[in-house]
Amino acid sequence: MKLSAIDTNLLLSLHALLQETSVTRAAKRLGIGQPAMSHSLARLRDHFKDPLLVPRGRQLVLSRAAQALVPSVEKAVAAVSDVFEEGVRARTKRTYVVACVDLFGAAVIPKLLGEMRTSAGAALEVRSIPARSSEEILDEGADVVLGAFEDLPANVSQRYLFSDSFVCVVRANHPRVHASMSLKTYLELDHLEVMPAPNARPGLRIERALGERAVQRRVALRVPYFALGACVLAQSDLVLTMTRCFARELQRLAPLKAVAAPVKVPPLRFSLIWHRRHDTDRAHEWFRELVARVCVERLGS
Repeated sequence: MKLSAIDTNLLLSLHALLQETSVTRAAKRLGIGQPAMSHSLARLRDHFKDPLLVPRGRQLVLSRAAQALVPSVEKAVAAVSDVFEEGVRARTKRTYVVACVDLFGAAVIPKLLGEMRTSAGAALEVRSIPARSSEEILDEGADVVLGAFEDLPANVSQRYLFSDSFVCVVRANHPRVHASMSLKTYLELDHLEVMPAPNARPGLRIERALGERAVQRRVALRVPYFALGACVLAQSDLVLTMTRCFARELQRLAPLKAVAAPVKVPPLRFSLIWHRRHDTDRAHEWFRELVARVCVERLGS
């Protein structure tokens, strides 16, 4: 296809649809009507010979083809922005602040820093997540916060990143856990929980999934850092229930193995949030799009 035949409005529509996974929200993002966005989606589906957005329950999710398009579309939109907008100069003289738990940071910050040095040269600061609301963290200067969030206030914007299922992590040579783990073994073992903030409830989802059996689960140790948790797991028979993508990161720190969780815990949805006052800030938009792309590339597969 010749470059002159490409409709750049379709690129923007595709970008919005991939980010929002909703025709209504994508249309609102671009300031156009829903019928116009539906028409763009139809054209995009015809072009890629793929539905791009597919129903899952009451929501739409990205098809595999759409997921594969995300990195290229992010780069294309960033390139167009650099050509037609004067955002590059502003973002190179800025320090961006990311708040996240230590394992999330370990997974994405090295690659994020490399991307920033290559394309902008801006500075980066990483903060922990204290025992306060996400809104307060943003009010205290964090540009974006990474994690799983519920019941966000109206003045906070959210960008969905990926969902992940739960697994159980134990030491590599655990005497009772081999290729799998039974529910009986799971309830008989002592458990480890990582609490990045004092008031966090990391075991709440597990308790809900276990139902009446929740009282049988004994948490022997709670720690504030995943890195410390990896050291403890490697030298004990404790078990940690966590999401699969971060389990892979934890295995980089210590000789551990992950097996399927014997209890059906709903997947955890990870997002990037920021204060709505930054919605139209071009430099901030460049940064959060970069963070989102790095997160999906490192953890979303």
